[in-house]
Amino acid sequence: MTPKEIIERLAAMPPPPQGVHHVPPVELVAMVTRMGRSLRQWKKETLADFARVSLSTVERVERAEPVGAESLDRIAEALGYERGAFTKPRIPTPREEAAAQFVEEMGHLEPVAVSPFDTHRQVRMVAASQAFLIYRPELGPAYDAQVAGLTEWMDLASMVMGPHAIGGGEPDRRRDLCNDVLAAVAEFRRRGVTVLVGIMDAPLPGMPDWKVAIITLTPKLSDPGAPKRRTILVDKRSVQPRPGYLPHLA
Repeated sequence: MTPKEIIERLAAMPPPPQGVHHVPPVELVAMVTRMGRSLRQWKKETLADFARVSLSTVERVERAEPVGAESLDRIAEALGYERGAFTKPRIPTPREEAAAQFVEEMGHLEPVAVSPFDTHRQVRMVAASQAFLIYRPELGPAYDAQVAGLTEWMDLASMVMGPHAIGGGEPDRRRDLCNDVLAAVAEFRRRGVTVLVGIMDAPLPGMPDWKVAIITLTPKLSDPGAPKRRTILVDKRSVQPRPGYLPHLA
């Protein structure tokens, strides 16, 4: 089935009896799989490799065709869901409640263009932003010291090259500082971590030009499609200043 046909079939389904356990319909599994893959900007081949299933299996799932439970479990896990998310019977969420949950989860997401973090220009762009956010949901504690080091370098870059620089902005110093930041980034790559960066417009009341630099750290083992990603979705609520925050004044 095409995506349009899948959506039409889902819309035409009668509401399931409340309080009765049901396995998710193949149409819903197909839509969730397509959406999860699209959000990660994975090709079908990438999902197949990561889930350890054949390409034809992924294609059948996305066409809402029956597939074995083991393959569905592997695909669910590859997309970040728990094992059994596509196969275990459960009490369905009422449609109105499910729609409200979807809006709540997706309504705050903002697309942000990103690219590999590897140029002096990108360092200067991050430093010129009003804030930066390092996003590292899949990096374990073994990376804490390294993340803290990158944070310190970016704080220093913001002080030296930001809109409210406090001194030390000579050309040679800025160039050396950019090299230091990129060396810290290169160390992540050496350990198999993809580092992407982008600038998000996040205007606030009284601060229409507020920009937040987004730096994502993603292990290639858990997200093999990350190196080719050029857009990410960022929760706008995560870039709001904490209560009581006051921007630096010129």
